[in-house]
Amino acid sequence: MATMDDDEDPVDLEVNVHLSKTLANSLYLLQYPVRPSFMTYDNVEILSGKVKPNQKKLELEVSLNTRSKHYSKSKGEQFALNVDGRNPDATAVYSSNMMDKQVLLSHACGTDSGRYAVGYFRDGELYLSPVRAQVQMKPSFNYLDKSDTRAESKIAAQEGGDSSQDEGEEEAKAVTVKFARPESDLAKARRLASFGHMKKMQEEEAWVPLRFSNTYTESSERELRMLSQKSGESSNEFHVESTEYLKMLMSHADEVQHEKPAMPNNVLSLTQLKSMPLSDQVKALLTNAKVIRFNQLLHLLPQGTDPQATLRAIQIVAVLVQGCWVVKSEVLYPKDGCSPNSGISSELLCRGRDFVMWRFTMTRCVTRKEIASIVKLPSEDVKDILEQMSHIKVNHGWEFVFEHDYDFTDRYPEIVERQNMLWDAKFQTLSKQLNISEAHEKKIREIAAAEAQAERPRRRRTSRTRKRTLSGRSISDHSDMETESFDIDQLLKDNKTKSVGHNHNSVLNGATMEISHDHNDSDKVSEEFRTELRGFIKEKLYSRYVLSMSELKRLLNMKLSQAPPGYILSGRVTDELCEQTVIEIGGIVLATKWQEEPMFMFSKTGDELEPVRTAICDLAKTSNRMVKKTVLKNAEAMSGKTFTENTVKNVLRDYCVNKNAQWYLKCSIDTSS
Repeated sequence: MATMDDDEDPVDLEVNVHLSKTLANSLYLLQYPVRPSFMTYDNVEILSGKVKPNQKKLELEVSLNTRSKHYSKSKGEQFALNVDGRNPDATAVYSSNMMDKQVLLSHACGTDSGRYAVGYFRDGELYLSPVRAQVQMKPSFNYLDKSDTRAESKIAAQEGGDSSQDEGEEEAKAVTVKFARPESDLAKARRLASFGHMKKMQEEEAWVPLRFSNTYTESSERELRMLSQKSGESSNEFHVESTEYLKMLMSHADEVQHEKPAMPNNVLSLTQLKSMPLSDQVKALLTNAKVIRFNQLLHLLPQGTDPQATLRAIQIVAVLVQGCWVVKSEVLYPKDGCSPNSGISSELLCRGRDFVMWRFTMTRCVTRKEIASIVKLPSEDVKDILEQMSHIKVNHGWEFVFEHDYDFTDRYPEIVERQNMLWDAKFQTLSKQLNISEAHEKKIREIAAAEAQAERPRRRRTSRTRKRTLSGRSISDHSDMETESFDIDQLLKDNKTKSVGHNHNSVLNGATMEISHDHNDSDKVSEEFRTELRGFIKEKLYSRYVLSMSELKRLLNMKLSQAPPGYILSGRVTDELCEQTVIEIGGIVLATKWQEEPMFMFSKTGDELEPVRTAICDLAKTSNRMVKKTVLKNAEAMSGKTFTENTVKNVLRDYCVNKNAQWYLKCSIDTSS
């Protein structure tokens, strides 16, 4: 068959398309998954129908052909007898003493019905009407429940029939009247979010009766003609260019947002971010990160973003905690929402989270026990709130996730003062809502004052060693990454004149280059670098107790992949630095004949089990295999205390894996086999 070009292929027919909304809230698309396609319901009598509009729930009573050769009359009569009894009344399910009908009940489909429409072609024009719901009709077997209930009541009546005749008049009994206590907000939120309450609300919705009209009947044709009813308003001619028409066919981002697959919490599309206004960009980043430094925020925003405009936007959606910005509770927990863990209201969640943030404005660490006793939230919600802005620190509780950002607080003191005033006002409200005693508040402020006193010497040392560029900005301050060209040239020039032994890596505009500094500059960069490295290794080693060099590098690479551009640890961590840092934080570096790479261990936990951990570390210096009894003996000899075998076994699990009745140090053998 010969083919024709598009120009030679004429248009045979042009059809006007109208969108009708007359029946938009009444059209349901029915599917019958348990019935073959060739067995339709076109010739089957529909006895009745009813619908629950809010739930989009439909029920149809379909007659059964009792004269069919596939119908068992004896079974049909038996079903009717079990359900209605021998003398059925007006409420009988089967009035003909035979199972002559079947109930079809709708079940929701996973498909979004918003993309479907019913079309009606009439007088050379096509009329489309949206479908409200798409449901699957399946048989309902509620009559079996009624049959079981009738049988149970009949047995109970037979058992209690004789005894009831001998009973006399019932004696008067004292009745105790109980009054229900007032329901708390937490109990009410849990009750409203429970399955029983939702089921009760569904059952309370009244059924709306339906009138059924079969296909090709006059009433059915009349309903179809409603699709083609035109409104009184006249429609304009469709004059749109082809490119504009294609754009109209494609849904906007906000229209298809609910259809996009869910992304991980720590993943945000930078392409989509750039298309948002600045305020929405800041809100999206804060909602995703929960806690962020101001310099990190500027890194993630498009290049050239005004820092002052960013400051104005961030104060709308976040609050200042230890120089870092934490997203506001109202942004995370919108009004009329509830907790995904316990179902309590968003108001209680915001109140509890605000108290946690206020506590972190006072001290570096908090305890979960103290927080739970004040906010009185379920443990799952308390843990979820703490994980958003802190991490566990051994023997300290939950520590704020970032170090205090003194660079920001020193640069913007007026914002810090404004945020402190807001926190003072917020605490006055929280103290009344949470019934915080004055003694507890005084204790917290004393701890905060002690921490601030201990922090002052370190701050003075840091401020003395801070180096400024020719433009007046700090090299370590990543919030202003645009350094003048003569600054970079001067650094490169100094790099050629200084000795090689003083070279260090510095990050400018996200690129790493070899530059040199004077002695004070080297101390500044080294101190910042070592502080960050110590914090990272301490977090990993304190939580795992034993790490190999390869495992530590893997964890570091994971952190670098999630860190913003220009992160201080990028490409600068060597094996020697890792070993030195482990020793500085009180860890142990193993370098024995049986191991292929350096291994790091930690035992100084400061608790009563520290002797057991020390005994394990001492044995690991000679072999990667150990016996529980040897660990117990050495620990008791070292401390003079008595430990149970179960206690030693639990500590061994922190450091070792049990394989073939032997305890092997983690990372020293392959546990996959």
